[in-house]
Amino acid sequence: MATRTPVTPFYALAGAGDLAVEKFRAVSEDVTARFAKLDQKTLQTELTRELTKRQAELTKRVEALVADARTAPAKLRELPAFAQAGFTTVLGQAEETYEDLAGRGKDLVERIRHQKATEDLIGTAKTTVSKAKATRTTAKKTASTATRNVKATATSARKTAKAATKAAEDAAGKIGD
Repeated sequence: MATRTPVTPFYALAGAGDLAVEKFRAVSEDVTARFAKLDQKTLQTELTRELTKRQAELTKRVEALVADARTAPAKLRELPAFAQAGFTTVLGQAEETYEDLAGRGKDLVERIRHQKATEDLIGTAKTTVSKAKATRTTAKKTASTATRNVKATATSARKTAKAATKAAEDAAGKIGD
């Protein structure tokens, strides 16, 4: 059994989805092909034949159930060993199926990863990230320059206000002379 990696459940899920789509498409194509070939009379004949066949199968199953009911007490004594063997078998099949689905999913993800469209998208995303970083850097520099300019302007305004106040005081002092 393979060692499970953290992405194995993702791969198993992707594989299960891929398998479901594949089976659905096959069934859909089969049903479409069958109905395309049938006319009303053929369909009715087909359904009657299928119904007769299913009735015969049902009768056989009921007879088998009655026979099984007669032997049930003996089978119940064997049930624990039978259940354990069945559980072990099912567990092994489940692990095998899980690993198969994970492998299928991994193949699907790898196939998507190496498609031209995916590679183009990754390239575009990298370019976008680079441009965003450059914009951030430019914005930081602009903000820093603006901050320096605001401080310089504020300092200049204070000096001008101080000089104007001094000039006003001097002028007021001379008026009284």
